[in-house]
Amino acid sequence: MKRIVLLLTLFISITAFAKDLSNDVIMVSYEQAWIDHEGTLALKNNTNEEIRNVVFLITYLDMSGKELDYEEFSEFVSIAPGMTKKINIPAYEAGRFYHYYKSKGDGENPAFKINFQLKDYNVPNEELSGSDDSDYYGSYNDTKSNSESDTFTSGFFITIIIILLVAISVSVGLFVLVALMAQRRHRNVVLWVLLSILASPLLMIIILLIIGDNPERIENNGRWGE
Repeated sequence: MKRIVLLLTLFISITAFAKDLSNDVIMVSYEQAWIDHEGTLALKNNTNEEIRNVVFLITYLDMSGKELDYEEFSEFVSIAPGMTKKINIPAYEAGRFYHYYKSKGDGENPAFKINFQLKDYNVPNEELSGSDDSDYYGSYNDTKSNSESDTFTSGFFITIIIILLVAISVSVGLFVLVALMAQRRHRNVVLWVLLSILASPLLMIIILLIIGDNPERIENNGRWGE
């Protein structure tokens, strides 16, 4: 009789500490809009103890339920008993603007569904840090950094080109203004444009405003000159 009681006690103890991977941690929600680079996963702890460091499998499905891809993730996380915690994972097909079917889409980009499967939890930190998911995140972050760097470089060169075009347009406009002012004041247009090139068109504009019209108005080859 004592042996039976002992075996029952041992069985109950083992059962109490056994992991129920189908219910201990469940996915409450998932979010990924078509412009997101990360998806947000909400996980709920259904146990009476704190859960740390989870390993789970995400299977990606099209809207008809056909499997598209899968990925295993290992996350450093702490979830209090009975509570829900949100974590971020790399977005699925972000470069092709995929979106989760319950999240925002633009009406043209493809939608997908997911299945969540808990693989393990309370995994030691040293085991989790050596997982493939760390390499995945490292590659993802490197790609994202390179993309942001390329975007910054392209934007910088475009800004420089715009500034140069504006500067050239303003300069040409000032030279044209000098020519018009010289012509209206019966002065040698070519001479004043050359002086603008050698000195400054702004300076020539100021001088023309000060000296005004040419009082002599000597005609030379159909032009008025000094």
